[in-house]
Amino acid sequence: MKKRDFLQLYISPRELLERWRCSRSTVDRIAARIGLTRVCLGEGRNGIVRFLKEKVEAYETKRGIKASA
Repeated sequence: MKKRDFLQLYISPRELLERWRCSRSTVDRIAARIGLTRVCLGEGRNGIVRFLKEKVEAYETKRGIKASA
C-alpha cells in the first residue's frame, strides 16, 4: 500500500482535534462513545492510533458537522 493510499483510509487523533477544534481527550471520549474503530500500529508508547476515515466522515454527516479541515 502506498503512503497516499494509507493517508486516505485513516485519520489520526491529532488531525481530528484540529478538524473538530477540540482537545485530544475530547477526541478520545467521542471516539469511544460512538465506537470509532481504532487501528493501533505498534505497541506501547511508540505505537500510533488511527481511525477509519470513512467512519469519521459518516459520524460527521450524521451529526451535521462540517469539518474545518
